[in-house]
Amino acid sequence: MFEECIPRHWDDVVPPIHISVIYAYRGERWDPVEEIKYGRENNPTAKLLEETLSCMEGAGYGLVFNTGMASLSAILHELRRHGKKVAMARLVYGSTRQLAERLLGNALFLAGPPWDELLSLADKVDAILVETIANPTLRVPPLSELAKTCSGRDCILIVDNTFASPVIYRPLERGADIVVESLTKYIAGHNDVLGGFIGLSDEKLYRELWEWRKLLGSIIQPLDAYLVLRGLRTLELRVRRSSETALEIARRLEESGLVERVYYPGLESHPDHENAKRLFGSIFGGVLAFDTGSREKALSLLRKIRLIVPAPSLGAVDSIASYPYESSHRGLSSEEKESLGITPGLIRLSVGVDDVEALWSELERVLKTEG
Repeated sequence: MFEECIPRHWDDVVPPIHISVIYAYRGERWDPVEEIKYGRENNPTAKLLEETLSCMEGAGYGLVFNTGMASLSAILHELRRHGKKVAMARLVYGSTRQLAERLLGNALFLAGPPWDELLSLADKVDAILVETIANPTLRVPPLSELAKTCSGRDCILIVDNTFASPVIYRPLERGADIVVESLTKYIAGHNDVLGGFIGLSDEKLYRELWEWRKLLGSIIQPLDAYLVLRGLRTLELRVRRSSETALEIARRLEESGLVERVYYPGLESHPDHENAKRLFGSIFGGVLAFDTGSREKALSLLRKIRLIVPAPSLGAVDSIASYPYESSHRGLSSEEKESLGITPGLIRLSVGVDDVEALWSELERVLKTEG
């Protein structure tokens, strides 16, 4: 799918890591955004990663950052600088929401799900920020409708594509203006590197975001860029394997009666299933969530699992179980968490490349002891 994007700039099959901080000045007239002269601004390994990811996302321009949150920070700083009103889905990563609330204040409007709330704001704001597949209950916003509403008017649609990756969805090809990826998750894929990416086609905005990266000092480091490039070579294989396994695990959990509810957009019971099919086809990602029924059962599961790692994050070769109620979304009130389906019994499971039968055996064993 992405063979044409894999870098072949040199004879090296594995691209080198450029660790120099400074680069010799040769008397040319500098374009500060494109030329390489100082490591806080640009780096050859980082530039190669930008070119590769831009190709994969269908972006005219790309910027890589040292974390996904740094990517979002640059965007929100730019929106704040121009006094933009921003609509954001309530159901997003907790740190994304906290950052937006601190930076934007009264210029931030939270809405949806239900998605009608968000659509009703779309023609009243200057920018909309959503996740392709929302954290942690895997809701899928009406991305096509949002893109249509923003098209033809001064409204920027920003899509955090971390849970999907470009294997499942390419927002820029479907009308979004900016795509954001946490490279830490599926794209790097091995729990050993932090990184973020912004892809877009507006040159002026690209240059403004580059300035924010320079001033904030948030460029990705060369070794990290190299590790992400390494992960890209197996991205499609990993995403497809984890998605297939996640669908099977979700189906078995739903049929087992061992949990109260299962959240996965590939299930017909999911409220956004039909929308997900229209957007993604037959592949729905490697993350699912399920409600064990109580805090005690959820925490007991996290203590007893062995093959599955009890930890934050997602999208790696390892299968990882996390507890959103007291981790990623702990900053929300208990009332709002409940309204969004983030209950004390909720477990988010990121399926890795483990054997489906081994995963199911572990989940069944642990859940049956809690029954």
